[in-house]
Amino acid sequence: MIYGLLVGHRDIGEGILRALKSISGGIENFSCISNDGLSTNELVEKIIAFSDDHKGEGLLIFVDLYGGSCWRASKKAKLKSTHIISGANLPMLLSFINKRESFSLDDLPVIIENDGKRGITLD
Repeated sequence: MIYGLLVGHRDIGEGILRALKSISGGIENFSCISNDGLSTNELVEKIIAFSDDHKGEGLLIFVDLYGGSCWRASKKAKLKSTHIISGANLPMLLSFINKRESFSLDDLPVIIENDGKRGITLD
């Protein structure tokens, strides 16, 4: 199974994870890490430790903000069999949860990105 990790600022990951659970029920093989109180290097270590503990078909790391400290730490971890997707939102994460068993690690990020963009509309 492809694992998911949301790396975000402060409590955003926990809030998003609670919302995902309320929408879709139990979520397996998905976790979050906060950057709160951590240096970039400490955050890198936490990301690497998560990856080491969750070997599977690969890992998708979702970050809240492109170019921010969470994104930089995820890039700095230089993990194999991993893709980083920034701008995490609920439609994107629901897509990941529902489609990760149907697509390969290399195909899934493009599908998730498109689903996340479709979830952004202006009325």
